[in-house]
Parts: sequence; C-alpha cells; structure tokens
Amino acid sequence: MTKKKKVLIVEDSHLVSLAVQDILEDEGYDSDVAESGKEANAYLKRNTYQLILLDMMLPDSTGLELLKEWKTQYDNLTVVFMTAHGDIPTAVECLKAGAFDFLTKPVEKTLMLKTVKNAVEHSDMSNKVETLTQLNQKQSNYSAFDSIIGNSPALQKTLSIVDRVVKSDFSCLLIKGESGTGKGLFAHNVHKRGNRAKKPFVEVNCSALPATLIESELFGHTKGAFTDAKADKKGLFEMADGGTLFLDEIGDMDIGLQSKLLKVMEEQTFRAIGGTKDISVDVTIIAATNQNIEDLIEKELFREDLFYRLNVIPVIIPPLKERMEDIDALADYFLAFFSRKFKRDFRGFSKEVKSSLKSYIWPGNVREFRNVIERTCILTEGEFINDPEVLFPSGVNKKYQINHNESNPVEQSQNQEETAQVANKEISFKAMSLAEAEKLVIVSAMEDSKGNKGKAAKQLGVHRTTLYKKLEEYGIE
Repeated sequence: MTKKKKVLIVEDSHLVSLAVQDILEDEGYDSDVAESGKEANAYLKRNTYQLILLDMMLPDSTGLELLKEWKTQYDNLTVVFMTAHGDIPTAVECLKAGAFDFLTKPVEKTLMLKTVKNAVEHSDMSNKVETLTQLNQKQSNYSAFDSIIGNSPALQKTLSIVDRVVKSDFSCLLIKGESGTGKGLFAHNVHKRGNRAKKPFVEVNCSALPATLIESELFGHTKGAFTDAKADKKGLFEMADGGTLFLDEIGDMDIGLQSKLLKVMEEQTFRAIGGTKDISVDVTIIAATNQNIEDLIEKELFREDLFYRLNVIPVIIPPLKERMEDIDALADYFLAFFSRKFKRDFRGFSKEVKSSLKSYIWPGNVREFRNVIERTCILTEGEFINDPEVLFPSGVNKKYQINHNESNPVEQSQNQEETAQVANKEISFKAMSLAEAEKLVIVSAMEDSKGNKGKAAKQLGVHRTTLYKKLEEYGIE
C-alpha cells in the first residue's frame, strides 16, 4: 500500500486550516494542523513532512522567521507560503529564503492542488538518491506498458518514422501529440530500441517545476550556490551522460532557461549553478509537447532557434479518435494486463461493450482509455465485461459521443448543405480585430465551462498557463 504524503498546515485561522485539510485529505494526503510557530516546531520534531503550507502572520512569529529558522535545522524542507498578506517584494524575499512557492489567499482549489503536487514532487527529488529512486520507478512504470498497440494507418505512419530513427544516433527528436496519447511511452520506446539502450534514460517534466528549480535539476549546483544548496548536486544532464534526456512538456519551459538549454545542446558542455568548471556530456535529447510550438513562438513564449534545434526529427502521435481501428487491440491488451494485476480471469468484452468503446471519441486519449478499462475491471464481478453502464458510471458527455449516421452518403451531403444554409441565414459576423475575436472566444469558453479554467483551457486547446495570461491580458474576470 502506498504511504500517504504528509503535509503540515501552519495556519492560525481554524476555518481556513479545516477547509485546506479537507481538500488535501480528499486528494489522498495525510495532514496535520498547527496554529502557531511553537506548535509547528513541536510537530516537526515528531514527524517528517513532504510539505509545509505556511501562513505569513502567526500569533507568536512570522512565517518568514520560521522558514529561516527551519532551513538551519532541517535538510530538504519544502515550504509553500499561503497568505492573505502578499505582495511582490514579500514573495521575492520568501523565495530567496528558500520557499518553494508563494500563494496569495484566497487560493483557487485547482491552483493550490497543482502547487501542492509539484511541491511534494520536488520534496521527493530533493537529493540524488531520491531522484534516482524516482527515475528507476519511472523505468518500471514504462516497462509495465512497453508495447505500442495498434495497426491503424495513422499509427503505422508514425511507427515507420520511429523505426528509421532508432537505427541512427540522432541528436534531437521532437514528439508532438495531445495529452494522454503516450508521448512518454514513445520516448522510452525510442531509447530502449536505439544505440543508447544500455545507458540512462532520464526524464524531467518541464511544467511540474518552477524555472528556479528546473535549472538546478537540469544542470546541478554546488554547495552554497543559493540558500537551499547544502551540498553539491549532480544535474539530470550529467546523470543522463551517454544516454537520453527526455524533456516532457517542453512548451512550458521558462523562456529565460531556453537559451541555456540551446547552448548546452549545441556545445554539450555546461556549468553547474555556482560552479567554475565546464562539464562535458554526450546526451541525446527527446522533447515532447502537447502545445503548438509555432503559436508559442508568435507569442514570444518560445525561442524560434530552440524550436529549429529540437525539431530535427518531428514525430506526431495521432490522437485515439484518429485511430479508432485500434480500439479492439487496446481493449484486449489492457484487459490482459489488469487480469494479471488483479489476479482475475477476464475472458473478454461483449459486443455491446465494444460498441460503446467505439462510440466515444476519447478526449483523454489512451490514458483515459486505460483508466476506463481499469475501473471496469475493478467494478465487474464476472468473467466477461458485458455491462456498458460500467464503462462510464457518471454518464458520457454527449459532445464526445460519435453519432453513427445510418443514412447514405448522398443524404448526408444534402443534410450537410441544408445545415450550412440554415447556419448562414441565422448567423452573421461583423468585422473585428483578431484580438477582439480571441477575447470573444475565451469569454465563450469560460462561460461554457462555468468559470473552470482547466476545462476552458482544454476546450480552447491551449495550456492552462497560456489561458491565465490571456485572461489577465484582456482583463477577463
């Protein structure tokens, strides 16, 4: 059984601490609450925490005073400030003192959970031993699903490119695809079939770590290079020497760090933060993104020269909706896997269940498909998966259902023309600037999602960070 991550909430408002504790425990975290600095110190002496959520103003001290005190007593302590007394100078001072992040109350639930998740991951990667443990675990996770399943033309076109790539000692590979299509699996597959298979495969998620931390993770640091650097630390580039470095979600990398990455890729040398000696490495880069890099370049969020360097060999993974012919093979593969995992003897799917699987366009792609099969295996008691209702217990969003039209092609064409004529009569557009049109679309998406930024970003096909910037740019509440 996986041990729960422990979080200490240091907050003098009982209502706030109770609300935060409920949210965290619903997400599987184990949490304690301290209402003063003295009480927090007592908890820290008795327990080890992956994260501390720290209020700035406490009855007996300030959060900043506590942070500076703790940094001298505890190694690898991860602290996120969460306070109503927030301004930019204070946030900068806290980050310089070693805080992981700074949140201003009231904090949106989604943002808080994302920050907590990232901070806990940072805590787990705080030293070389823990980092290597995570990488080894990542290797085992990939080995569980080491096959790329499907014979559809769209997938085979991509695999034919991969087959040619693995025969050469390529320098860069850029994998593009929607979230959940299996970009990490493809990257690992390329590595293990190539000339560097016996060397390290090291992964870093560029969206999961803030810019200040990802630089340290990539290039390492020397003791004393910054407040929290209590010992020398190897970077992931050095750990991947001779092998492959996988930069997942490269589109989210801070633009200030992109120039340093480009330089390392060109020269294969770098210096650790605070270091004085050049470190030489021989590393193949595989990058992946679910964003349109060309759009990011136009918005000056991604360097054009880095894109050209990464895009030596572009590989596009088709979404599941473009390779529905692979549904049967994927279903059988995951059913066999979960039969072994749960020590069950599932025999197969009924025609109704297979039909239901093919009547959904899978916006979450193979990741969503895998999760549905896992849930179905857990909820099914017999040997056969024969109840379509078990697939989607909460129902299926109609916009993701495939409408299997029984009419012939001529009737379909006529219907489409009639629909277009009606649409043209009912809708008229006035001329407007691109900015006005973009704002109009964003407002519409926010209304459709009832203010849920994650859903709105998904509907718009952009990363949540991009949506946040646009909301701020256009003053959309």
